[in-house]
Amino acid sequence: MADNEMKKVYGIDLGTTYSAISFINEYGKPEIITNSDNERVTPSVVYFESLDNVIVGKIAKESAKADPGRVVDFVKLQMNNKDWTFDLDGKSFRPEEISAYILKRLVNDAEKTGNHSIKDVVITCPAYFGDLERSRTRQAGEIAGLNVVEILDEPVAAAINYGLNEDSKGKNIIVYDLGGGTFDVTVVSIGDDADKNDIKIVCTEGDHQLGGKNWDDSIFSYYIDQFMEQTGSTADPRDDVETAYDLRMATETDKKTITNREKTTRKISHEGETAKIELTREKFDELTASLLERTIELTNRVLEEAEKRGVTKIDTFLLVGGSTRMPQIAKKVEEVFAKRLGVKPVSFDVDEAVAKGAAQVGNIKSIKDYAAESGKTTAEIAEETGTSEEHIELAVKTNIQKVATKSYGIKALKNDNEIIFNLIKKQENVPAEGSHTFSTAEANATEIDLIVFANNESDQIAEMDMGEEIGRAVFSLPQNLPKNAPIEITFRLNDEGTLSMAAVDKTYNQKVDAVFEAEGIMSSEELEAAQANARNITVE
Repeated sequence: MADNEMKKVYGIDLGTTYSAISFINEYGKPEIITNSDNERVTPSVVYFESLDNVIVGKIAKESAKADPGRVVDFVKLQMNNKDWTFDLDGKSFRPEEISAYILKRLVNDAEKTGNHSIKDVVITCPAYFGDLERSRTRQAGEIAGLNVVEILDEPVAAAINYGLNEDSKGKNIIVYDLGGGTFDVTVVSIGDDADKNDIKIVCTEGDHQLGGKNWDDSIFSYYIDQFMEQTGSTADPRDDVETAYDLRMATETDKKTITNREKTTRKISHEGETAKIELTREKFDELTASLLERTIELTNRVLEEAEKRGVTKIDTFLLVGGSTRMPQIAKKVEEVFAKRLGVKPVSFDVDEAVAKGAAQVGNIKSIKDYAAESGKTTAEIAEETGTSEEHIELAVKTNIQKVATKSYGIKALKNDNEIIFNLIKKQENVPAEGSHTFSTAEANATEIDLIVFANNESDQIAEMDMGEEIGRAVFSLPQNLPKNAPIEITFRLNDEGTLSMAAVDKTYNQKVDAVFEAEGIMSSEELEAAQANARNITVE
């Protein structure tokens, strides 16, 4: 691509169970690119046929039945686990490396089946992902050889895809996003100004360990219990890797079956014993009631927060994410919220809305950047790109306002008790900045070592057990500072959720160098090594 050409940015939904890639076509509409299996979504499953040959998708999922020890699935659930690796044949792979292979399969297929040339991408992640998970998602893209333009919240992507394609001016939208491994619920407000397109994230809640997999796990545990009860066997099928994996795959199938039917039957054989187990929709709903209730609790919480922020009316209730196909979801959501909010929940492009929204955001960013850099009019850009002037104008006048999905603070002392002192608070508009002046504990200190925490509390002070340590910040101090010398510490959170820090020595009014060492993120050397390794791996 020449320097004076506008970037073509693709949108990728890097999902827990399925992933998808999208682009903006010549009519200015988002379009999913089918994979080499002629399917619109690709299972997020990775099979290591060897250390230099990796298979991703449907074949990988099928291979797991015969060789589960060489298969990785649900890797997205490990993005917040600083210690997790997949160990195989004497080599260890981190979550971002496994994710990179999924991305490479999506990109390779798109380039083969759709004649695309892909470099610039927007990748989505759960709204509730923190700095570690977002940084790892970005690094996954970089390992795959991509330029990651933005890390975008999944429900934001879905809301934007809806908001740019419907008569949504002046509407408040709630997005209930239940995916394969994560749950987010977000309130979005779309401005009513005819001359611009303002999309504001009001507030968001979620749980990145709650998704369709938890519903699968409930069936799995039920089947195991029923097998042992019926047979009287003390041999647990979970102890056999192949049997357990087969049964896990079967639970996903059975979950889909009772989405359309009232019951299904599963035959389980293990160590000479066989059990025939019936699963009814009623039983399934009973097994998973607490999971569904957790989503309702979070939805209530986000609605309460939205009211505090002046949003008292919801105009549209969107259900997105493949797991919202389960009948119990729509039924419960409608039962709890339809009368209260005066709006019936509707399913919206459940598998594809996120990828399409990511493509929309990438396209908007590309057009706005190009218009600013080139100085060309919307008519000139439309003629140059073969896109309608209306589409270019819509992009130029679109503004997206996001919020912090977590609070960020440091460990401090209050009345001799350790607390987390939040400098940036959850639900603040981002980019966000927060400062506080602290004091040196002794004279002539050479550095301050701060422990940084993420937490879900909205107040400035949070209890230590409410936070998760995400890394440390080391501040090098000027010489000869007295005891109790004031040091102003500032946190900055950009609109992708990435944290940075700065400090000022108030005694000499000097800026202090700061290094934030986020635990679990690859160093530049590790990233380069992972990129080199990925280039030598064939991904199919």
